[in-house]
Amino acid sequence: MRTSRYDVDPSAPLFFLSYSRASTRTVARDPDRRVMELFSDLSENVSELVGGLPGEDPGFVDHATVGGTRWSAELFRAASTCQVFVPLISARLLSSTWCGMEWDLFARRRVVRISDGEVSDAGILPVLWTPTDDYASAPPVVKDIQLFTPVGLPDPQMAATYRREGLLGLRMVGADSVYNAIVWRLAQAIVEIARRHHVERLDPIPTSTDHLRNIFLAGREVD
Repeated sequence: MRTSRYDVDPSAPLFFLSYSRASTRTVARDPDRRVMELFSDLSENVSELVGGLPGEDPGFVDHATVGGTRWSAELFRAASTCQVFVPLISARLLSSTWCGMEWDLFARRRVVRISDGEVSDAGILPVLWTPTDDYASAPPVVKDIQLFTPVGLPDPQMAATYRREGLLGLRMVGADSVYNAIVWRLAQAIVEIARRHHVERLDPIPTSTDHLRNIFLAGREVD
């Protein structure tokens, strides 16, 4: 899926959705279903914006089974070739070693600015998934990158509701119109970052997590 003249790998996902998986899962009820719904909605919107093929996901999300301890080759490739890294910020994500290593893998790649604009120079777009009371004490790597804030919404209160509830909270309180507006703006932001920057492929693509770190611990005292 081409978004700029610098994109030489049309098979690479445009965005990588990073989230902390729930600790329990049953056959009857998937606790991560809301994340998968977001991924579906976001993929549909991004596809509309970039002209993707029907049935083609423009993004990647790892929906591995609980208890998995190995990263798939698909995950390594997606994090090493995607153009925008979208972590769903929550207390659980900020305490996840797995998510910290995903962030570290993407952050190792070189970002080349193609054109000017008010978009992330890091290619990373953190999104508030659940209210995080201690965001002020979040890891430095998180605070150093501006949290996604939607602009140009029909009602200014929509952005305030998103900041108060997070995307998951919008679904839980039945604020579907606000959720839909925020996800549309998020899709636009992802496409804007991809068009104004090129994140170079990590080569060779890693095949293990041996040399990855939990980036959330960087700059902090570890007991």
